[in-house]
Amino acid sequence: EVNSGFFYKSADEREKFVQAERKFIEDRVNKIIALKRKVCGESNKGFVVINQKGVDPLSLDAFAKEDIVALRRAKRRNMERLTLACGGIAMNSVEDLTPDCLGHAGLVYEHTLGEEKFTFVEQCDNPRSVTLLLKGPNKHTLTQIKDAVRDGLRAVKNALEDGK
Repeated sequence: EVNSGFFYKSADEREKFVQAERKFIEDRVNKIIALKRKVCGESNKGFVVINQKGVDPLSLDAFAKEDIVALRRAKRRNMERLTLACGGIAMNSVEDLTPDCLGHAGLVYEHTLGEEKFTFVEQCDNPRSVTLLLKGPNKHTLTQIKDAVRDGLRAVKNALEDGK
């Protein structure tokens, strides 16, 4: 990890840097908005951007005005699962974004279970990854449920591999 800092000679120099940074971010946001318009046109289709890093409030506002849902701070493993479930490709740069990079899900929503919020991505075409949400009254019961589900999935896997 590298720690870096900026030292300014004047307030004007700092202001120029802030403006340049804002323009850089706005250009990236505008490229995503342009891609959404290209893909969705004037239709009522939803468009979701999922990011591993943060998204600043001004960018979130710009996305919201264009009916784009932006999910931030997704874990890398979840990004890998999303690409398997929805198709598409995880991109490192907005410069390379094309409609071919995009995945598809019919429904994306947030739901609160207990004290935790979960984002559900459903109605994916030909998903190669799924998540099972298991709930139980206590840890012991939940462990038993997990073991039973795992054993059942292994039995199905073995049956498919054996061709029976």
